[in-house]
Amino acid sequence: MSLKLSDSVLKGLQQLGTEISMDISKKLITNSLKHTLSPESSVPSVPDIYAANADKAKLSEYAVVSLLVVATKHCYEATALRTYLEKNEVQPIILEELVTTYENHREELTIRQLQLGSDFPHITDVQWRIMADVRSSTSDCSSGELNFHVNLGRYNESNGARETIVEFVCSTEELQLLINKLKEIERHCEKVAN
Repeated sequence: MSLKLSDSVLKGLQQLGTEISMDISKKLITNSLKHTLSPESSVPSVPDIYAANADKAKLSEYAVVSLLVVATKHCYEATALRTYLEKNEVQPIILEELVTTYENHREELTIRQLQLGSDFPHITDVQWRIMADVRSSTSDCSSGELNFHVNLGRYNESNGARETIVEFVCSTEELQLLINKLKEIERHCEKVAN
């Protein structure tokens, strides 16, 4: 997947090391990483980042946070990130600082995104069973309908335990509609891929 950042984000990255001094740029990248990884809403401010030009510093801080979040979300490799930043004329020293920061903290960034719920759950297991409404010796009424109990889940990477993501009951017709929708999605994805 190709990384796409807005013009304002690219401008914020491009002014690091040029319109914002190299020393301040490095502090800004470190502070932006803290903002990205922090589960709390506020990270202590670093006044010298904003002393010279607060507007440019805020734009660049936003740009670095955006870059880290989007690159993590799309599982971007460090080499691909480096190429993208070179293509968009980010200063070489800043480029290395950004790529190194991303590479060194990639696992923490991924864990943080999983905590925020910005990634869809990956369903890796489906369990199902048929439930039938049948007549018994204690009841005279029966609909004779078949229902399906479906459980979609995944296996936890750390302990191997199965976790349920969604569980539902549906009729034969509803299950057929779901299957058709999934097939439609698959066809659409194949068209887009070609």
